[in-house]
Amino acid sequence: MELSDKIKYCAICRNSKRDIERGIVCGLTNEKPAFDKHCADLQASAHEIAELEESLIGGSQKSATKIMTAVVIVVFAVAMGVMWLIHDIEDKSEQKTESTVKMESIINKKMATLPQLFAEGITTDSIILKRKYVKIALTLIDTYLRDYSEERLICESKYRHSQMLKHLPNEDRELLNACLDDSLQIRYAFYESKNETTTNAVILDPVFPAMEKPQNQRIYAIVIHPADIKDALTSTEPFRCPRKDFDRVLKSDKKGIPFDIVSKVQLSAIKMDYSANKLTLNLRSRRKDITKGAATENLVKTDLWKNANDLYAVKMLMLNEGSIDFRFIGTDDRLVESVVIGPDFYQNK
Repeated sequence: MELSDKIKYCAICRNSKRDIERGIVCGLTNEKPAFDKHCADLQASAHEIAELEESLIGGSQKSATKIMTAVVIVVFAVAMGVMWLIHDIEDKSEQKTESTVKMESIINKKMATLPQLFAEGITTDSIILKRKYVKIALTLIDTYLRDYSEERLICESKYRHSQMLKHLPNEDRELLNACLDDSLQIRYAFYESKNETTTNAVILDPVFPAMEKPQNQRIYAIVIHPADIKDALTSTEPFRCPRKDFDRVLKSDKKGIPFDIVSKVQLSAIKMDYSANKLTLNLRSRRKDITKGAATENLVKTDLWKNANDLYAVKMLMLNEGSIDFRFIGTDDRLVESVVIGPDFYQNK
């Protein structure tokens, strides 16, 4: 029995008394009631005791009813929550299954046409659906991992990233829309040529023969995010390489400066004007045939152009369909001649 209920017995008992500080206490012990269920010294009429016990039983029942009601409400809420969660998961699972079936159908249709030429020097070998992305495996013809330095790999992947973004609108729109609907990335994985057969020449243990070198190793991968896919499908603006891609290859090209781009013509500086979409190549020449007019323009469009378009910055600029300014600087750092070429020239090459 709770102390509060015991005190109710004391309240009707003639042996009780009131203490200013402690309230009702037992007049016999001068303490708060300490009996368990019944007090042997209770002095009250039978009617008072009956009324008190009836009220205590009713209160307990009401409390129990309230507790039971609360428990029922909580159990019901939890059950409804679990049912909703299961239903939601089932719905999503069903949607995911339908989506997966649709995507697999698209990929199977494309796989039936493979391998095929993706671009000049690149073939598409396979398309595989993963949980978070679609993997497109590409082989770079006559290209091997050993031909790449780490710096070149990074620059090549940046250039290819921009190249892929420009190519994306030409990709199968059914596949692109399906990727966008499922928030899937497209990952282009570039592999070295399958045509080379080499073996590992280093044998550390004479017991084991030389192991055949793994063929068709991945050179690098390019990730296209759903936001890029959306831009490719909706953009009406001319394509522009991402600034971070351009900055990366520009920085790499600058590391090799100065160098002779052709005999007696040195590339001394390279700069990109993003607002004007123009790449400037500063050249210093020791050739006597550098004069203003047709001779210089002919030199730019023949000998210089053959080597200049190997620069990643020039490749990126061509993707941007911008202009390239070949500026010949004299010994006094003054501009001697400037020849500007644009898409009307290099797109026909």
